[in-house]
Amino acid sequence: MTISDVTLKYLCQKYRIDIGTGTNKFLPGIKVRYISENKRFGYDYFGNFFFFGDDFYVWEQDDKYAEDHNQDIVQDVFGDECKGRGYARRVIFAGVLTDFTDDNGEGIYTGDVIKVMKEGDSDNYFAVGAWSQEDGMGEYCFILDNHNWSLEDCRRQHYQMMRVGTVFYQLDACDDIGVNQRVMSFNGWRDTEEERQQKVLMAKYTPNFDQELWKYEGLEILGAEYDWR
Repeated sequence: MTISDVTLKYLCQKYRIDIGTGTNKFLPGIKVRYISENKRFGYDYFGNFFFFGDDFYVWEQDDKYAEDHNQDIVQDVFGDECKGRGYARRVIFAGVLTDFTDDNGEGIYTGDVIKVMKEGDSDNYFAVGAWSQEDGMGEYCFILDNHNWSLEDCRRQHYQMMRVGTVFYQLDACDDIGVNQRVMSFNGWRDTEEERQQKVLMAKYTPNFDQELWKYEGLEILGAEYDWR
């Protein structure tokens, strides 16, 4: 099954009662990534999050998230089917774990920026998206100008793939832009080589809410450690 934002929203609605009551026994084994307020990625499994429109919420048990809880949203989504689930906290959705790994054995998420290499060819950088319907039929792929290059075809053609960052840079706290939209923006075919390199640089320092390019350049000059994984 290929999990896009569309598929994930459909599944959240399909399993709404199970998510609301915390019944996790028969839920799909889907792992997702999200962005918290501290600019670090968080990870969770299906059953512990839900969508309200384009907004993404995770369940938290720690009382420090009590002020972030939105009971009105919970009531709208689950009605009275939600008890003892803790606090519903809005975060930024940041992709789903695919069934592909890079050449370091690291799992690839949608929204990842991949360095694609093959002997005799120049290195390229592409972001991973997902095209799928509600039923999960589709593919994980590099979404390009007029076609998609699937990760399966990339492997079949013996390209090396290395995760180098993500498309979650220049974020806004209220952001609800879809992962595929970010991916297509990163893979912009009209980019100059300079613009391309700037995007790759920002991808290495994610998740990041800074808007100014010079701040990313400063992190590189300082040799800053950024745990985007």
